Amino acid sequence: TFPWLRRGLLAVLIAAAAVLAWLRLPAPAPSDAPEPGASLSAGQTPAPAATQERTAREAAYDKDVAALTALLDSGAADEETRAQAAERLDRLVADHQSELGLEEALNQAGYSSCAVLLQNGALTVIVASSDMTAEASAAILSLCTAHTDIGVENIRIMAREEP
Repeated sequence: TFPWLRRGLLAVLIAAAAVLAWLRLPAPAPSDAPEPGASLSAGQTPAPAATQERTAREAAYDKDVAALTALLDSGAADEETRAQAAERLDRLVADHQSELGLEEALNQAGYSSCAVLLQNGALTVIVASSDMTAEASAAILSLCTAHTDIGVENIRIMAREEP
């Protein structure tokens, strides 16, 4: 009867679930890892760009799953909201599995330093600039279309400098 009220309630519940999930995350343990932007001491090398991209992707994935799970477990959400959250969680898990599968296929093809990001129907593949040639680009594009249902117009291949 009041669609704007449902949307507003959904937005408030998702925001509340995200805050609750964020508050539940354990504090990072102190480590010897340098802070971003900190200079490296002798003998240390920075993590490859693909590793940094994968780490950021996994952190975002874990946070999203926690927020959606909290929303699904919440007794305050109505049935429609829970159904939307369950649908989003299913899509999130499927996309994550596609990312991991495509990364494995790319690794097997010889692109060991790569990361795959799948969001909103668009695919981004990040590879080391040393791997980037016209032939490699075509091979990567071919692997992407073979392992996903995403059209070539929605696939982007990025080259990153490795330290």
